[in-house]
Amino acid sequence: MEENYAVGTWAQAPGQKGMTVSVLRDISKAEYERYKIVSSKFVILQERKTFQFLERSSGELKSTFSAYVNIENIGGSFRTINWRQAGGFLMERFATWLAASRLYLESERDFMMSRFGEESSQYQSFKESTSTAFDTREGYRFLYNLRDYTQHCGIPSSGVTVSLNQEKERVTQLHLNRSELLSARFKWSRHAKSLLESWPEKIEIIPLMDDAMAGYADVEQNILGMLIEDCAAVIGEIQGEDYKNIKNGENLAAFIMPAGDNGGNFSLQPLPTLQALTTIEAAVQSDDPVSEIFSRKVQPPVVTSETLQANKRANAVLSAFINPQEPDHVGKLINRIIADDADITPLVSGLVNTSAQLTYALSMFLGVSPISLLSIPIPDSDASSKA
Repeated sequence: MEENYAVGTWAQAPGQKGMTVSVLRDISKAEYERYKIVSSKFVILQERKTFQFLERSSGELKSTFSAYVNIENIGGSFRTINWRQAGGFLMERFATWLAASRLYLESERDFMMSRFGEESSQYQSFKESTSTAFDTREGYRFLYNLRDYTQHCGIPSSGVTVSLNQEKERVTQLHLNRSELLSARFKWSRHAKSLLESWPEKIEIIPLMDDAMAGYADVEQNILGMLIEDCAAVIGEIQGEDYKNIKNGENLAAFIMPAGDNGGNFSLQPLPTLQALTTIEAAVQSDDPVSEIFSRKVQPPVVTSETLQANKRANAVLSAFINPQEPDHVGKLINRIIADDADITPLVSGLVNTSAQLTYALSMFLGVSPISLLSIPIPDSDASSKA
């Protein structure tokens, strides 16, 4: 079936099914295919899903452990925690992080080989960054081997150590048992075995994971730098005149459009925004292109005394879900709070505020997404259009 190829704009009003398409100029099939390649480079730069999964897995383990450790802050009792049950739940999170680390390294290795070639300087740079992380970071080196252990021997058992520091503050540590790891039917690498033999019986998990994550972050920074250069190299292939004709609310794209009135395929290949192009061009001229694009600071929300009071009520209710003390504890607690305030507004306000704070904390952990800078808009519904 004959098809036409074009560059044009699409727009989609809120709630609109399909989109409105305007053709700016016709192009060849070869040009269309090249536009697909160009736009994919920007998509890959902004959608770092495997690394984000790795970060989320680390954050989930740390935040869950912190919630248990500091449960008094949200109205619960540290002494009532079933640590055997909690330890199993935490190690499930840890196993997820180990799997995510393997997924990240293997998927990025395959991507760098397919995109740049096994003999390319980019692939060699990737290998060097992973080797540097392995050689310089004990956490990276040991946990690299521990993920193989979990595949052959299962999730290792853990323990929790509680002690007081010099300031008489409680210090809680999640640890692995060295003797269990060494006695398992598993062949440790010489690097990991050397570390195990030099470490104490209780091996604290989270500091090792933090050390490993610093290594993975270095690898990711290196990859991002190469992807930015890859995008910058193709900016000249996207015609600037096309962007000058875009009106507010319109997005540039390359299209496959049916020829004639007998119907046919309609396909849309979104192109990066003009802001994305200028951001990339400016970044490659700087001393640190990665930080120029990805390091965006977010100011924390202002919390008033009234907000803090409302948040305490919300935290008490949330903790009741986490650690109920008696049947219908949640309902009784809510009723008591409303009765004390003679109003439901503080509790509702606190729940909303707490949700906002959790969202902010998550954004700070993950980093501010660069999508606003490297956006390639995608329509919400099917590809039906009105030319």
